[in-house]
Amino acid sequence: MDILKTKIKNYRSIKYIEFEFNTLNIFVGINGAGKTTILDALITSLSWLINRIQRENVSGKHISENDIRNTEPYSTIEVYAKINDEIFNWKLAKTKKGEIAKEKSELSKVSQLADYLRRQLKQNNKLPVIAYYPVNRVVKDISPEISSKDNFYVLDVYENAIGVKANFQSFFEWFRLQDDILNEKLGSRTKWMINNKKWLKRKTNKIISYLGRITKDYDEFNYLTERIKKDDIIYEEPRYLFHELIDLLHSVEIKFEKEHHFEMVLHDIEYLLHKMSSLSNIRKDNLIDPSKFPTHIIKRIFEQLELIFDRTNLDTENKPLIQFIWETLLFSILLSLWWLSDKGKREIETLFKNYNPSLKRNQRDWHKNKEHFINDIEQIIRNDANRQDVAAKNEGREIQIVTKTIENFIEGYSNLRIKRLPRPHMLVDKNGETFNLEQLSDGEKNLIALVGDIARRLSIANPNSNKPLEGDGIILIDEVDLHLHPSWQRLIIPKLTELFPNCQFFITTHSPQVLSHVKPENIFLLKNENNELSYSKPTESYGKNSDRILEDILGVDARPKKEKEALRKIYELIQSNKIEDAKKNIEELELQIGEDSELVKARVLIKRKEIIGK
Repeated sequence: MDILKTKIKNYRSIKYIEFEFNTLNIFVGINGAGKTTILDALITSLSWLINRIQRENVSGKHISENDIRNTEPYSTIEVYAKINDEIFNWKLAKTKKGEIAKEKSELSKVSQLADYLRRQLKQNNKLPVIAYYPVNRVVKDISPEISSKDNFYVLDVYENAIGVKANFQSFFEWFRLQDDILNEKLGSRTKWMINNKKWLKRKTNKIISYLGRITKDYDEFNYLTERIKKDDIIYEEPRYLFHELIDLLHSVEIKFEKEHHFEMVLHDIEYLLHKMSSLSNIRKDNLIDPSKFPTHIIKRIFEQLELIFDRTNLDTENKPLIQFIWETLLFSILLSLWWLSDKGKREIETLFKNYNPSLKRNQRDWHKNKEHFINDIEQIIRNDANRQDVAAKNEGREIQIVTKTIENFIEGYSNLRIKRLPRPHMLVDKNGETFNLEQLSDGEKNLIALVGDIARRLSIANPNSNKPLEGDGIILIDEVDLHLHPSWQRLIIPKLTELFPNCQFFITTHSPQVLSHVKPENIFLLKNENNELSYSKPTESYGKNSDRILEDILGVDARPKKEKEALRKIYELIQSNKIEDAKKNIEELELQIGEDSELVKARVLIKRKEIIGK
């Protein structure tokens, strides 16, 4: 799939402009010329395709009112995409409040293209990659700690794909997940509990804190609490831990003897804990059966929670009970799903946070929320199970592709990997020496993350291909030279087009080193005059030295103005046969700038005049 052209009207500094695109498209201009504006317009339009591939008829990003050109009533972005000789075009439109809508969005074709790509997914199990790497992609605080949508693991290719700040963090989390599966971290429940004992104790203490606020018999409660805290063995087997929590639960039931709905809830919580103990090993022989998860028990607890909302005011006294029930439910689910990836656990915890019934906004629509909640939990489990099974069957294919691509892209760098102790962190070998990724420069980290992320998305999007890096893609990179040494700036475009040959690139840059490796037909020279964007094409660029590109393409003097004027004066003196004055000026300038090719050239001209007199 390729983007053939775009038409943009009244968008930021653009009054009206059309671009016809190539496989490689480089946008050049001074700050404020509109380079990022073009990428933002493209990704805003492409977000509708990304989202509709994942789910029919959902929305993408909208043109904001602030993006509409100041003096105009509306803005439009139109994109033409081509796949297998068929062209699909769609238009986004936004009208300012209070203005009559003269333009409307036309999105039927983007829905048709999304349908086409979903069919391709079912038939061939592949998708095009679409990803935007904005200028705020700086890698900071690298952490492989793993802190819905559809049943297809392939659709993970679009996760964090359109320029959020956490873009590269998703790469490191994905790398950790793949490494976990390869190292059979998820293969033993007992091993998992031992490795996560601190997490188990922290969760248990949180539940106990809620019970402590509603208990009457503090003597028994404190005795049981101390027993749980001191007995490490219970944190190595679910049934032991659940048994202790049930005993603790019994110690507070007396408070609710006259309130039947509370007793029913607590009875279901106790049953849930028993059931979770028996089902905490639904992963068997390295296969996952999500259908065994007891969602019917969760539905019963939700019904009891509705009774609490109907008959009880959530005052200071009763609110801890709701929090206790909710945290216990979360804990029992996470512990029963011990094999779930950290990513999956984080998604479930986020789900519980969003649906927390102790928040009044959730109580109002609880009867609606509970169905969405159950569906979302089941979807997370299916997605994660599918993700893990695919990774296990591929035996590390994706992670091998990523590490090999980084090695091919950056000479001297190899063996990107995870080390778990004393805490999870990433290592890479650089010219034979091992470094923590945090020790590398911003340029090194950004290049590793950029190349690795493109490679992993292509690998995910083409799981059946022997050459996934040859998959289709649309890649947008703002300031591709960000933090890179000039030697790396020279290699980045040739390497990107070599390693990802079927990707279409939309790239902005300020670097003459980047442009010296790009054909002129692939460059758009942007100019913004009177707040109107236009562009032209350079006549030459490829193979030119940096000075020529700075002056001819970027419109910047290669030398500081003062020194440039001093050189011009020296040549004028030589031309006028004022040789002694010229020599004096050469000596003075050399003290400032050192030995220089232009000064050498001036001395040669002087010597020639002295020898032959002209």
